[in-house]
Amino acid sequence: MKFNKKTAMLVSFTLGTLLVATTALADIASKSGYDQLKDALKVTAQQCSEKFDSYTMDLSIEVKDNGKTLESSDSTQKYDRSKPASENINSGSGNQNNGAKQYSYSDKTSMISWQDNDPTYYVSEYTNPEERQAGFFSNPFKESSADDFEKIADAVVGSLKDQVVVTENSDGSLGLAGSLTEVQIPALVNAVVSLQLKQQFNGNRKDMPHLTKDVFVKEVKGTAKVNKDGVMESILGTAVLSGKDEQGTVHEVSVEALATLSEINSTTVTKPDLTGKKVVENITNENPSSEMSNPEKFMGKFKNDILIEKDNKFVKVGERFVEITQIDNKTAAGRYYEVYKPGFEEYATAQRDFKFAAKKSEQQGNPIYDITTESMNTGKGIIYFDQNGGKINFNINPLSNGGLQFDSNFSPDLD
Repeated sequence: MKFNKKTAMLVSFTLGTLLVATTALADIASKSGYDQLKDALKVTAQQCSEKFDSYTMDLSIEVKDNGKTLESSDSTQKYDRSKPASENINSGSGNQNNGAKQYSYSDKTSMISWQDNDPTYYVSEYTNPEERQAGFFSNPFKESSADDFEKIADAVVGSLKDQVVVTENSDGSLGLAGSLTEVQIPALVNAVVSLQLKQQFNGNRKDMPHLTKDVFVKEVKGTAKVNKDGVMESILGTAVLSGKDEQGTVHEVSVEALATLSEINSTTVTKPDLTGKKVVENITNENPSSEMSNPEKFMGKFKNDILIEKDNKFVKVGERFVEITQIDNKTAAGRYYEVYKPGFEEYATAQRDFKFAAKKSEQQGNPIYDITTESMNTGKGIIYFDQNGGKINFNINPLSNGGLQFDSNFSPDLD
């Protein structure tokens, strides 16, 4: 399932903060209820990726601060495995794309995208359609790390039981409903979530509160419905988060996410008719094997600007550099460092300069490499090589200092 940038942020935030919610609500029921919920998730993923001819997945997310809506997002993804083809509709509040709805259609040979405030249709034609996956849902339980994540989920909740009501309906469907308060959430879990929330609400966005202290999960509740065939039809989760900003003002941030699966084997995916439309076309050489034809072209130095926000303007205080000293289709190596302009030495107190090594990721379809560094304190991350754009995305945590705007995209330094 693909999301636009804004929806992806909301999904990332919600999954991070509701990770405990969905895991806990599963495991705080009786063991049989927990097993049934896990089985439903596995059956649903398997059916969607291998059996259902067509289906529709909807995801709605809303973020509120003290009752006021900060962000909302709706995404509808339609799949037709028999063609195969998919269709996506994204919409949401806020200023991105002036609130326009975004549409996309994808099949084995092409992808078409447009939005309702722009008459232009952007069309990409693919040179090797026989290997293209058309953006279909993939089964996360078949990932190599799935068993490890399941074991962690099983161990996290501990002795929490009896908080979820499991209802078996006369038609064979199953309903689950429950809630947790702050005193019921394990302290270790709340501490980890608190750290994540501080990173999310770090003051880099003016439309979000800047939470600095006393951050914790106040309440989690949710419901789920499983049909008689063991397929998850819907899941609704809500988390209420509490924290204080630098002025000591208390913020209660609520995050609500609703996911539904519907129109099984009756969903229709229609390719848009481009007759008479304004069309921009390009040919894309999609390479699912993620092998780069000439990885050596990325040898050299890449950079971006280090920015701060001052007097309602962005000010450049220095530059970040990623220097690639070795690369092939299996490994890469290089150096990351920062250079600050005179007069901005105060931001260089945690100036970074380290070497890194990278190994090809197991993820298929993209030239992504997993990064390790010479210092455990520097963290781990990924580096992505954009063959068409000639740029690299270098993302490793933590790399941003307080008050600095972090950009993970680096362009070639051709000076």
